[in-house]
Amino acid sequence: MMIKSPHINSFRGISSGGPAKNKQPKQTDSVKRTAKSSTYGKRIQAKPSKRKLPVFTPWKVALACFVIGICGILYINHIFSTQAVLQQVNRLEGDYNKAKRIYNEQRLNYDRLTGPKEIYQQARLMGFVNAGPADQILIVKPD
Repeated sequence: MMIKSPHINSFRGISSGGPAKNKQPKQTDSVKRTAKSSTYGKRIQAKPSKRKLPVFTPWKVALACFVIGICGILYINHIFSTQAVLQQVNRLEGDYNKAKRIYNEQRLNYDRLTGPKEIYQQARLMGFVNAGPADQILIVKPD
């Protein structure tokens, strides 16, 4: 026994199963459709993306090598100039420390010569007498 299904008619009316063309919603000037609203509820067929590798032409490679070389030369030049400046700073710092040391020695000698000990010794040699504490009250009598 053989069972047959009923024959499906491919002709389904005037529009072949799709929405009628005269029943499409009309666009008005006050309502403008955006891309999102015009595709709402409809299938969007994704376009196959074609990936291409970036094209490296010989002149682009040569230009990139040239630019990288120039940057390298500038960097190395910067390093050498920085080292020269560092050497100059170290030399000037040494000169400053030497001058400061000489100044401190001279200042110490000056302080020794003008200190209270030297002043009191010189005063005794000249015949001055030590008055004692300085908090004595002097009363001046009129002549």
